[in-house]
Amino acid sequence: MHVQFRSCTSDDDFAQFTLFFMRNRLEFSRMFSLSDTLVHILTFLPDSHLILIEDERGKLVGWGHYQYVTTDRQPDPEGEICYIHSVIVEEKYRSSRVFLKGFRHLIRQVQEENEHVKQVTFCADADHAYLNRLYSKFAQVAGEQEGYYGQENIYIAEINQLASYLGAVIDVK
Repeated sequence: MHVQFRSCTSDDDFAQFTLFFMRNRLEFSRMFSLSDTLVHILTFLPDSHLILIEDERGKLVGWGHYQYVTTDRQPDPEGEICYIHSVIVEEKYRSSRVFLKGFRHLIRQVQEENEHVKQVTFCADADHAYLNRLYSKFAQVAGEQEGYYGQENIYIAEINQLASYLGAVIDVK
């Protein structure tokens, strides 16, 4: 299935994202209520960036949510760390190809938006064997934290190394 990626910039984009998030909130967290979702959106969106994932007809089928932070995880538009909060994609659009294409798009966008970024950080449920195996191919576990589902592994990668890895993986036929 073909998808395209674009920045969330207009009020209409944010409305589409909000509606999609409300409908798909259980993909984000099995325990997320509607009020949790709205509070999360109101709390994180002012300091965040969103990439919308659309099908070939322009229908929203997912998003990528990230923000720039300092080394002590405080929001900063010129922060040295890109913290990827979440990526949610409708199940029928999930594939290795979409993952790689989307991750490469996100990293390129980050490099264009913020020249100060040196590292990329993201998390995976500690008991999710598939994601941990996948992420360990291009990032290192830097610690653990309590997440929505329980313990999460915190991954970190140097942005230039990650961009190089993603480009090499995608360009190989």
